[in-house]
Amino acid sequence: MSILRGFSFILLIILYGFIFLLQERQAQTREISLDNALPVSFYKITSGYIRQLAAEMLFIKTSVFLGGVKSDVLKNKYATVLGENFEVMTLLYPHFIDPYYFCQAFLPPLSQNAARKTNTILKTGITTFPKDFILRFFHATNYILYLNEPLKSADAFAESATLPDAPPMFGHLAAVFSAQGGDIAAGLITLKTLLASEKDESVRSRYLKEIAIFEQAMQVNAALIGYQKKYSISPKDLQELVPEFIQAIPDIKNAFILVYDPPTLRLQRPQPLQYKK
Repeated sequence: MSILRGFSFILLIILYGFIFLLQERQAQTREISLDNALPVSFYKITSGYIRQLAAEMLFIKTSVFLGGVKSDVLKNKYATVLGENFEVMTLLYPHFIDPYYFCQAFLPPLSQNAARKTNTILKTGITTFPKDFILRFFHATNYILYLNEPLKSADAFAESATLPDAPPMFGHLAAVFSAQGGDIAAGLITLKTLLASEKDESVRSRYLKEIAIFEQAMQVNAALIGYQKKYSISPKDLQELVPEFIQAIPDIKNAFILVYDPPTLRLQRPQPLQYKK
C-alpha cells in the first residue's frame, strides 16, 4: 500500500510539472488570455481529496498569464476574471498562502471593485491564518490606499491590535485613521490606551505630543457641536466658531492638520495615506 501511495504521489508531481510546462509553452506561442474559473462548488465536487492540486493547477495557469499579460490589458479586460480566479483557488484550498500574496500584488491597483474583491479574498486568508499579521496589514491598508475608507481601515487595525503579539504600529494606525475619518474621540482613546501600556520613554513622549494635539482637536469639535445645537446648521468655516464657541482655532500643524469638511472635522497627516491613480 505504501508503495502504491508513493507511486501515486510521483505521478501527481509529474502531472503537475507537465501542466506547468504546457501552460508556459502555450503562452509563448499564442496570444495570452485568461478564462473564468468554474464555480468553486464544481471543483469541490469533482476534485474530492485533490482540491489542493486543483487549486495549485489554477494558480499555475493564472501565474503564467500574469507573467505575460501587459498591465493595461489586465486592467481593462481581465480584472474581474482575475479576482474570480483568485477567489476560487483560495476557497478550494484556503491554506495555500501564495495566492493571497499574488492577489494583493496585482488586483487592488486595478480598480475599487478589484480592491474590494481583494479584501474579500484576504478575509478567507485571515480566517485561515488568524495570526498572520501581513495578511491583516494588506486588508487594513487596502481600505485607505485604494478605497478611501479610513474608518474601515481603523476598525481593521484596531481589531488586529487586540491579538497577542500584534505590532504596536497597528494600534497607532487605528488612532491615526480614526481621526482621519472624523472619529477623533476614538483616536484619542486609542492613543491613551497605547500610552498606558508603553514603557519606552521615547515612544511615550511621542504619544503624549499626539494626545495633546487630539485634545485640541476635540475642543474644536466641541465648539462645532455647540454651534450646531444653537443654530441647527453647521458653520461654513471654522472661524465662525470664534469667539462665541472657542477663543481661537488652535494652530495645529506639522505632524497633523485640522481639515473641516462640513459637517465633519478631521485630524489627519499633512499628506494623508491614500492611493491616487
